[in-house]
Amino acid sequence: MDDLIKEQVRNDQVDFPNENEMWRKILLKQQNPNYKTKKQSYKPKIILTAILFAIILSSTPVFAKYTTEILEWMRNMNRTGVITSLENGFGQEINKTVENEAGVLTIHNVISDQNGTTINFSLDIDHDYPIYAADFEQALLKLDDRKEIQMEASAVYNLESDKLVGVLHTEEEIPHNSNVTLQLGGLKEIQLKSIELKDLAQSHTYPEKITIHQDGISQIEFTSNDYQNGQYILDYLIELEEPNNIEHAYLSYTLQNNPIANFGVTSKRPQPNVIKKSDSLEIPKEAVEKLGVFLNYNDTVSYKPETWNLDFQYNHALAKKSTFVMDIDENIERGSRQLQLKELVITPSRVKLYFDENHIETNDNWSYINYYRQIKLRVGEQELSGYLDDDYFSFETQELIKDITNKEIALTLKDASVSYEAEKQDKVLLENISDIPKTIQTELHGYPIDITYYSNGSDLIVESESKNKQFGGITQSIIYQNGKRIFAENRSNEGLLSINKQVETFKNIKDQEITLNFFLYTVNEDRTETIILQ
Repeated sequence: MDDLIKEQVRNDQVDFPNENEMWRKILLKQQNPNYKTKKQSYKPKIILTAILFAIILSSTPVFAKYTTEILEWMRNMNRTGVITSLENGFGQEINKTVENEAGVLTIHNVISDQNGTTINFSLDIDHDYPIYAADFEQALLKLDDRKEIQMEASAVYNLESDKLVGVLHTEEEIPHNSNVTLQLGGLKEIQLKSIELKDLAQSHTYPEKITIHQDGISQIEFTSNDYQNGQYILDYLIELEEPNNIEHAYLSYTLQNNPIANFGVTSKRPQPNVIKKSDSLEIPKEAVEKLGVFLNYNDTVSYKPETWNLDFQYNHALAKKSTFVMDIDENIERGSRQLQLKELVITPSRVKLYFDENHIETNDNWSYINYYRQIKLRVGEQELSGYLDDDYFSFETQELIKDITNKEIALTLKDASVSYEAEKQDKVLLENISDIPKTIQTELHGYPIDITYYSNGSDLIVESESKNKQFGGITQSIIYQNGKRIFAENRSNEGLLSINKQVETFKNIKDQEITLNFFLYTVNEDRTETIILQ
């Protein structure tokens, strides 16, 4: 499976992109010469030097003893950094099994270092129906000091071995010489089902709703669709019935029977039984009417309550000995927030740059850098791509990084999406509101904005768009009525997609004249910041 670059976006409506991929994928996957911060000298806590090369030559790669069949699914399931570690002997072979009434669990290997722990496992169970994947109610590591570590579990059905194969992951490290018990239980067997939506009319004439009434899915409601900046954007709601076994549902797309990639954004559910999504497809405009559209969902078809308990000892200290840790004292400004870089940790499986985030008191209007489209870490000649998580930057290793102490290390952040708070004078008067759309022109901090507004029953619909592609869109608007602030009940664009059109729906607005106040807006800024860490 492809590595997933996760962009953590701070927004009151958005959880994270591509929720439907997250469940079945393990979390992960230029220096500007005119800008340099003060270069400082630090003494690493643990130094990875040329001695590592000698260790590697004398170690035995974990993968060397596995069959081609096992190697194939391990490469598909794991991050590249985990594969790099296993190939170079930084993992520990376990190869122990335990059996209960549900089937046989095998732990193949473990890779654990300061940046986390990954366990590869397989599960041989009997089933008379096709299985796509599995989930577990319980995935727990118990250490001999009575500490318990929750694990993230991901497993898919492997046809060649006729087994469920998967990985367990935690951000925590297993201490050297630990007696460990893995508890895995509450197996949910999952089928991936797909329905071709043949009722979809072509060429931008999507129906408002399509009735499904299958496996707990009631209907799909399409809230908007648009072609802009070379991207086709489709917003929709998937409504579930009660009860249901559906945890994930999404649309997929084909052109001439070939799957095409899309960037999906999953928002917080507006209601417990409603999944809200936006998809962006980079396709030619003439291809829109040729799209094949499919509803995909994961249906739990079986549940096995049994628990597997498997004991093993972790005593592989090579990864720990090969860890490079360095204190960092640099700051990154994110508008009204500041990232204080504090520690760089380079292990064979991953690189993490930890930080604390602090609020900055300022007299200026509030602003916040949502995310950077490009995050790079350069270690000598090697350049690693990364993403921003809760309290660290994460970078995937593609090969072993050697002789670190003699190399320059630089962090580069580029192409920022920045949210700004509008000012009091940033507002527009909507006159003669009716079911006939009206369009007016205005400006927001120098960016031209077209505002189209109309009523739909008792709701007020406001569409905003700019011809300036640097403008990322109006994120939120406000209407004041009787001293109360009214926000839009629904918004089509949460600021994650690279379009600047926004459609806001305000509920129960009966006035024919309203002042629309702009509250938050986004700008795509071609800013680059490079920080020399070593």
